[in-house]
Amino acid sequence: MTRMFAWPGNLSILLVAVIAQIPSLVIAKDSDKTAQSPTKMVESISEDSLPNLSKSTKAKKATNLLASATSTRKSHKDKPRNELATIHEANSTRGNLNLVEEQVEKQPLPDLDRIARSEGKLTIGATARVQEAQSKLLFEARIDTGAASCSLHCEEWQIDEESESMEDNIGKDIRVLVSNTENESEWVDSRIEHCVVVKTSEQREMRYKVPMTFRWNDFEKEVVVTLNNRGHMNYPLLLGRNFLEGDFVVDIELGD
Repeated sequence: MTRMFAWPGNLSILLVAVIAQIPSLVIAKDSDKTAQSPTKMVESISEDSLPNLSKSTKAKKATNLLASATSTRKSHKDKPRNELATIHEANSTRGNLNLVEEQVEKQPLPDLDRIARSEGKLTIGATARVQEAQSKLLFEARIDTGAASCSLHCEEWQIDEESESMEDNIGKDIRVLVSNTENESEWVDSRIEHCVVVKTSEQREMRYKVPMTFRWNDFEKEVVVTLNNRGHMNYPLLLGRNFLEGDFVVDIELGD
């Protein structure tokens, strides 16, 4: 005979309620695990894969740079030869312009004082036909800016109370016989202003210096002239700086 076990009424109801809640509790626990698993996955990626991600970024940048350089090289390669030549020509022209600018900067500024001094001056050529004012003789003259004073051909002279020492004759009156290339000769009266020692290829000579007046066109000027035997020279008269200074500009392309 089987005996049936009987649960109290209230206990039976409680047991049934607990059994009914078991599936809900299991489902809730599984849901909590599922909600927590993505967070752990993200944490795992963030912590463990950062070095790999950094390497991947560097590799991507290097790939982009290589692609850019390849593209630039390809673009130059694909350009027509004439276009590349134009680019090189433009660069060359720019360099030449820079060089010209440097040269312009290095060039000295014009001498405005010298230009102002040259205004109003007479222009004379490399040679000129000059008249000695007292004798009226015309002489073919060579212009020499390297000579300090003028020099005139003299065949002979006469000095009042002449001394053997040339220095003792300084200040005395002198008559000078001058001659031009047309074999015209005249005596010119003057005085001995001083003496000068001239060194030639053969010897040292002492020469008299006397004042004379020369006329070129309408211009007339008195200067100290060195007396010299210039018979072997092409020009009996040499015009030096003491005649040119302050009054003339020399243009070697001009004639008489």
